[in-house]
Amino acid sequence: MNRFFFIGLSVAVIAFLTANSLLMFGEKSILSKSVYVSDYEQAYTRAYETNLYKEALAAPQGTVEIYVQDHEALQQWLVGEGDSVTAGAELATLNEAETEEQRAIWETQKTALEGQQTEVESSLATLQQARAAQGGPVSQDATDNSKITNEDDETIQFDVNVSVGVAVPQDGSYAAGIAQAEQQLASIDSQLAVLDAQLSQNLSNPAVISPVDGTISKINRDTEPLSIEIYSNEKVFLSYVLEDEWPLVEVADVVKIQGEGIEGVATGTVQSVSEMPAEESNWLEAYHQLDPKEQNNPLAYYEVRIVADEPLDHAMPYGNNVNAAITLETAEDAVALPTGWLFDYDGVDGEIHLLNINGRPQTLTVAADFEDGAKTVLSEGPEAGTMVINEEKLENFVSPPKVFMPFPSHQPDFEYAKNTHWRAYVEYLLAR
Repeated sequence: MNRFFFIGLSVAVIAFLTANSLLMFGEKSILSKSVYVSDYEQAYTRAYETNLYKEALAAPQGTVEIYVQDHEALQQWLVGEGDSVTAGAELATLNEAETEEQRAIWETQKTALEGQQTEVESSLATLQQARAAQGGPVSQDATDNSKITNEDDETIQFDVNVSVGVAVPQDGSYAAGIAQAEQQLASIDSQLAVLDAQLSQNLSNPAVISPVDGTISKINRDTEPLSIEIYSNEKVFLSYVLEDEWPLVEVADVVKIQGEGIEGVATGTVQSVSEMPAEESNWLEAYHQLDPKEQNNPLAYYEVRIVADEPLDHAMPYGNNVNAAITLETAEDAVALPTGWLFDYDGVDGEIHLLNINGRPQTLTVAADFEDGAKTVLSEGPEAGTMVINEEKLENFVSPPKVFMPFPSHQPDFEYAKNTHWRAYVEYLLAR
């Protein structure tokens, strides 16, 4: 009987101690507790940025192509590939007997281009008027996003689609359509300049005239129509982005450029990002060699043009390879924390634990700006100097527990200690 008594007494004592331990030290206990936290960091601010690193090639800002009707119209080429030419320089002489027919072709081309120019200018004016009336991008909540009413109660359709291809997506901004129209106008102006140069020449000595300063890149001497291609002296840097990178890059993004022929780091900006897949060319082929990647969709390469902010100090040949870092996100005087330290984080908002003046954790709601590697840069968060702590257990307590942490360790710099004169150590010891 004594044996059963002692067994029962032991079970009762163990149950009593267990129950009291749960009441005293359980998560729902109201008794004050202390929690050891090993991960902590004092918040500080600095500048952050994320970059997209790309290979780029020096390419001409513009390319001019001049066509000649046929072999009978051409008497002699006066230039060759690689030659530098100035505006007004003769590129080839023409047969006087064929000049009138060639001029008729140029006149027809000019008339067609002037008609396109008028249409694009009209479309551009409509877009600019619509943007001014709307006062911003098209509302996504509107029942009909294809038209707006201006201050004169006139209904304006803005899904422009004229024969020259100027268009604004219904869910896009006016800026995209205006940029596209301006690009079309620039192309038409370039072609008209070529034709005007040819039509203004002396009929007694007909010749093909260069409308720009540049370098002869290619001459088609065999297949009709014969042609000559001129690279402009002004250069841009040509690169390509894949379909998952395309949404990240925008016009006017800042770019850092490094490479042969550039002293230090040059700055530039993204001039254009094409929406159309890049056509096969020597530039694209060279890019594939410089940055080979496995790509399921062979069309998903999109051209990006980068222009330097200042003229480069040294001459650079076409095709020169440089490294470009396109800045995608920037934040000045921002706090960044390890992403794993944010809880209830949905990619936009989250919460963190701070250490308050009483040595207890305090919850703070934060907003993310962007992620930089393993850290999240915050647009709204703790002030500089605030102690941020990381411990999953803190979320389970009804009332904030006290927190104790290891002392911060500081490893002395051996080189600094070795180079410090012995007098400094003696003065330090005496001062103490």
